[in-house]
Amino acid sequence: MPSIVSSGAFPFVAERREGRLVFCFHHAGGTASAYRAWVGADPRIDAVPVELPGKATRRAESWVGDFSLLSRQIAEEILELADGERVVLYGHSMGAALAYRTAAHLQEVLQAPPEAVVVAARQAPDLSIEGEYHSSMGLSALREELETLGGTPPEILADADLMDLLLTGIRSDYMLHEDFRHSSTVLSCPLLALAGEQDPAVAPEKIAAWSRFTSGRFVTTVMPGGHFFPLDRGPGFLDELADGIDEILGLSA
Repeated sequence: MPSIVSSGAFPFVAERREGRLVFCFHHAGGTASAYRAWVGADPRIDAVPVELPGKATRRAESWVGDFSLLSRQIAEEILELADGERVVLYGHSMGAALAYRTAAHLQEVLQAPPEAVVVAARQAPDLSIEGEYHSSMGLSALREELETLGGTPPEILADADLMDLLLTGIRSDYMLHEDFRHSSTVLSCPLLALAGEQDPAVAPEKIAAWSRFTSGRFVTTVMPGGHFFPLDRGPGFLDELADGIDEILGLSA
């Protein structure tokens, strides 16, 4: 196991980095620990999970509900940690929107576009999902949403007291996601869009529409699994992710 250090918004950073630096943005209701097992697991990828203010290792900090402000803060923190290294941004579901908005700020304001962006399980920024959950629908509807999407262990869903504790925090993530406004930014870097073949929320064609948001190389890949296919596929997903990044960067053999 690699030696792990913490650095501000990044609680799990391999002390020795040898692969490509990949900053990982989690789904609504998740935390940086969703990617803890990725750190040091693949020699080609140095995964750096991103923790949001007010959550888990940053719970003492104030929650930030302004999507644009949050992406600007993260972009600056990424540049500080990268210290000149080129970076890839990876985001799953809500995290895909954050990865895109952060990449837009890196490109347009900080003049430091990422090497590539990878988005998974989220529709393109200019599309919506008919019937998707909105925070105004309340906690009961949110519980139903979690059951539909999967990713939450049945024993946790069955524990009413625990769910009462968790749902308020998860709803805050949905509120944050709802503050995301469509940006017209076309990224200059390559973009890889990943879809789950059995995702009940986001059809593959809505993910393929990310092609409109890059002027660089674009690849879309449909993988077996549901909404949480990147986490459900286990360690093998990192090898597939590394291959996909190599492909969009033109490094494949």
